[in-house]
Amino acid sequence: MKLLRGILGGVAFGMIGEIFGWLIYGWLFMKWTMQVSQLWRPMDSLHWRAGMPLADIFSGLMIALAYAVLYNGIPGTGIKKGLIFGLILWLINRLAGELFFYTMSPIPFMLVVAGWIHGLIVGALGGIILAAIYGKSLEGK
Repeated sequence: MKLLRGILGGVAFGMIGEIFGWLIYGWLFMKWTMQVSQLWRPMDSLHWRAGMPLADIFSGLMIALAYAVLYNGIPGTGIKKGLIFGLILWLINRLAGELFFYTMSPIPFMLVVAGWIHGLIVGALGGIILAAIYGKSLEGK
């Protein structure tokens, strides 16, 4: 049962990343995304159409696994535990990671802002979803 919840939570987390990635990078911040289009693979390529959703789902599965492994060490209970996990994930992965990407790549700073927004939304919502899907099934493990 925990495995099924983990798979469902991971897929849900990945889909949240995919949906908000499209909204943020492909709509709200499209102007800046297109300014550096030479850095990305062509948007009509198989990498974008199939690879990105699969990468987001795989990433979500790894995050769901991390949530299960770290469950007892995450502060809070219920939905709050998921939110805290998502915010910690954002802090480690996206807040610092986007600055690193900015220093290493010729991207507009607005794409860093887009990454921060995307990561914050996905981390918070994804963490809440993981907490809701796992429920109390991880307690006492």
